[in-house]
Amino acid sequence: MADQQAGTRTLVPLPLRGGKLRHYAIALLVMMVALALRSVFQLILGGSMHYVSISAATVFVAWYCGLWPAVLATLLATLAANALFLSPYQPLGFLTERAIIGQLIFLGFCAAIIAIAETSRRALLRLGHVHEMLLRSRMQLKFRVRQSTAQLQQSNKDLRDLSVRLLRVQDDERRRIARDLHDSTGQALTALKLELAGIERELTVRNPQIARRLASSIENARQISDELRTISYLLHPPLLDELGLGSALRWYVDGFGKRSGIAIHLDLSGEGRLAPEMETTLFRVVQECLINIHRHSGSATASIRFSHSDEHIVLEVEDEGRGISAEELSDIASGATLGVGLRGMRERIKDFGGELEILSSGRGTKVKAIIPFGTRHSSTSATQAETGALSSKARNGPSIAGRVAKGASAN
Repeated sequence: MADQQAGTRTLVPLPLRGGKLRHYAIALLVMMVALALRSVFQLILGGSMHYVSISAATVFVAWYCGLWPAVLATLLATLAANALFLSPYQPLGFLTERAIIGQLIFLGFCAAIIAIAETSRRALLRLGHVHEMLLRSRMQLKFRVRQSTAQLQQSNKDLRDLSVRLLRVQDDERRRIARDLHDSTGQALTALKLELAGIERELTVRNPQIARRLASSIENARQISDELRTISYLLHPPLLDELGLGSALRWYVDGFGKRSGIAIHLDLSGEGRLAPEMETTLFRVVQECLINIHRHSGSATASIRFSHSDEHIVLEVEDEGRGISAEELSDIASGATLGVGLRGMRERIKDFGGELEILSSGRGTKVKAIIPFGTRHSSTSATQAETGALSSKARNGPSIAGRVAKGASAN
């Protein structure tokens, strides 16, 4: 569109710009050329129509050179035409009434031409000035729009990076809390159960009533230990680091099915380990999808299909529940009503360059994640180093439960 405007503008002849002397010089030169052309056709035209060339030159000079150069050049050209083409020579002498009226009409005609040209020229100059101002304003507006767009894109990128970093920090914090619960609090509860069991054996003969109450406390401690271990595994299953995504999903799906009563079909295809961050991302997506199925869909069944090749990783979680309405799907696609869970899943998938798609009807909902995948990882050095550190810690440092067990056996 800008090119079309520029092309249209170039078709309009613009007045000359520059100093006044230049305008006067060009005006006189144009009149001289007009008189020279009139002298060439003198043999054909004779003494008639000697003002035609001056009229055409007046139009040109009035448009391009301005008011006063046109007036001066027209007057001088009229005098020169009288001197050159009228016979006998009488530029100011005894003119007939008819000649005087003809020259006055010609000068009036030239004055009208000059007035019209000057008015149009000034209007065109004003329009050109306004057009240039609009072009400058447009360029400034386009620059500001590009600047604002770049700032908005950078802000969105920073927010996305911050969101991904927060998700990774959350995963690391879950991993640390799960490890602390398992290694510290869990072992302390195990030690407490062993100590209480030793006291129970001693009190069984001496005071059976207190021994029964103590057995009830040991059972409560066992339940707390089991719940603590379950919470620890839900925060971050150790199988995810030790054996990979497949084993972690089998364990989680089995436990989730027993707790929720949902029959879950798990279909895993593809061999080898993935990067630890990618395995964590896929596990969290499955975890969030199953939680949403249990809370919102009302479906009695669910299916999980996972496959990866040399090109893509595909994860699908599908249920047969009440589904999502078209309006809600539109809002979710536009990002207007994304919840924390869906937003977290989408940000996790986008961090690896993938796409998260949600399809739903009255017969269920499908969540599909596709991640481009270049190289296959059998294992990672980070996972091996972490697993080795945990094993070394378990081998070298005696646990609380081990120390208490030794004390109980000695007693």
